[in-house]
Amino acid sequence: MRFLTLIYKTIFTRFGMKNAVHHIILGLFLVLINSVGYSQLFKGEVIVGMNKSQVDGDYQFKFKKTGFEGGVGVVAPIYKNWSLSLETLYSQKGSKQKKLYEDSLDGSYLLKLNYVSVPFMVQYTDRDVVSAGVGISYNRLVFAEEYKDGYKVDSVSVLTNVFDRDDWQAFGDVRVRLYNNLILNARYSYSIDKIATRMMIDPENGKPQERDFYNNLWTFRLIYMINEKRPDKNERKKKPKDE
Repeated sequence: MRFLTLIYKTIFTRFGMKNAVHHIILGLFLVLINSVGYSQLFKGEVIVGMNKSQVDGDYQFKFKKTGFEGGVGVVAPIYKNWSLSLETLYSQKGSKQKKLYEDSLDGSYLLKLNYVSVPFMVQYTDRDVVSAGVGISYNRLVFAEEYKDGYKVDSVSVLTNVFDRDDWQAFGDVRVRLYNNLILNARYSYSIDKIATRMMIDPENGKPQERDFYNNLWTFRLIYMINEKRPDKNERKKKPKDE
């Protein structure tokens, strides 16, 4: 457990999080570790998948931006079918529009927002097959890049602070066991607060409007569970015979 604690402290230091955020995330992590101590069962997760994302507010609609998501997690049962989980992920989000015209101003758009994410979740598992959960996720922006009509927008980067470095998201999560330790996962996430406020041109009337931006995405993942002790389906409890 000391090794895992050291990993999270290193992440906090590396990305220079504010003290308030530092203490909130570290507190959630300590709650999880404390639960592991009581349950005496620690499960690991290896996670790989993809995001289908959009950014509400940029006039680019539908989940057209595809990005990678992967990382590791830890799960601790706390009471009967209930458990807590904490993950550390690299997650590529943003927005995309393919070119619309054969012209120098082709109408294309691409926004890349890459984060280091730390989701914390409470989940319920039914019959060791289906799980559902809700949680919050802290996301630290580590890369930002924007292209309009095929041309890079130089004013957008992590250093220019056009987009907030910190993004808190709420999410819902559903999991289905595919085979043994392999789980299929779908998750929907949305920013709790705006990640940017920008002046945008309304495509309908051509007038500039101030718009708030929010991350909005679906994530589809495969999760491989480590150190998971599953009940034997063939094992049947025998009633004691009356003497």
